[in-house]
Amino acid sequence: NQIFEISKNHSCVITYPEDVSVGKNINDKSQIKELNEVSEDDLILDIGPKTIKKINGIIEGSKTILWNGPAGFFENPNFANGCYEIAKKIIEKNKNNLIYSIAGGGDTIAVLNQMRAINNFNFVSTAGGAFLEYLEGKVLPGIKALN
Repeated sequence: NQIFEISKNHSCVITYPEDVSVGKNINDKSQIKELNEVSEDDLILDIGPKTIKKINGIIEGSKTILWNGPAGFFENPNFANGCYEIAKKIIEKNKNNLIYSIAGGGDTIAVLNQMRAINNFNFVSTAGGAFLEYLEGKVLPGIKALN
């Protein structure tokens, strides 16, 4: 509740899944569930179609997108749909020069490599956590040494 209150006070919107793709293990088939239908033995392994639509709507209304981290367990194709649909929406807008797209993190890059889509982003960083820390304004030891 405190996080939601702080975000509200700073005009920040927190987007979270409305539906998810679950399995009993990482090799399972995908089953779409509403959040209140997820059982204790379900593993949430991807976002569901309602959530994909919600995120794609956010992308549609954006001029810049920073994507850091996959939406699901993309290593199993049954749980890669969220990642693929997000990437396709960003690529669509990027090809029409309607968005500046930034992708960061090793897993995000792995998704883009699987799709052969890495060249469809304006900027790509293989660093994940360090990339985010740099954007926060933190001094990174490697960059400090180069300066």
